[in-house]
Amino acid sequence: MPYDLHEALTRHAEAVATVRAFAERSGALRVVLLVDAGAGAEPTMLDCAPGGALELTDAGRTFEIEADASVGAAPRALPDIRPAPPTTMSIDPATGELEAPLGAVANLARAVLDLARAFGGRSVATADFATRDPQLPFTIAAREGEPLVLAAADRRFVLPEGVV
Repeated sequence: MPYDLHEALTRHAEAVATVRAFAERSGALRVVLLVDAGAGAEPTMLDCAPGGALELTDAGRTFEIEADASVGAAPRALPDIRPAPPTTMSIDPATGELEAPLGAVANLARAVLDLARAFGGRSVATADFATRDPQLPFTIAAREGEPLVLAAADRRFVLPEGVV
C-alpha cells in the first residue's frame, strides 16, 4: 500500500501542529524540525513557512501541506516565546556582533531548544528570524546536549554557555 499524504498527516499531526504553533508564536520566517525516528532510521523533516504552509518529508516522500489543512491534533506544550520586533535586531556577520533587546536572543534560543526537546532523542530545530535588514535574517539551531548555534549570512557562531 503506497504511503500517502493522509497517512503522513496522521502519523505526524502533532509535529505539524507544534511547528505551526511555534512559527506563529515566535514570528519566525521559517521553522525546520528534524524529528529523530530512532537508530538507523531517517528523521522526519518538517519545514514551515510563515502562515503555516508546510513541507513534510517522511519515509523518502515529500508532501506539501497547505496552510489551511487541518491536522486534527493539538501542538505539544511550548515555552513562553516573546519575539522582539525585527526592527530592534541586527547582526554583523563579519564580527558576530548582535544588537537586540536585552534577553530577546536568549528567549528565542531557549524556545528553539525547547522545540527540539519536545520531540526528544537527537531531534534538531532551527528557526530563521528577521532583523531590521530584510536581506540579513539570522538562524538559531538547537539540539539537546549540544551548543546552540546562531548563523547569519555564511557565518556560524556558537552561543556562549549560560545563554539559556
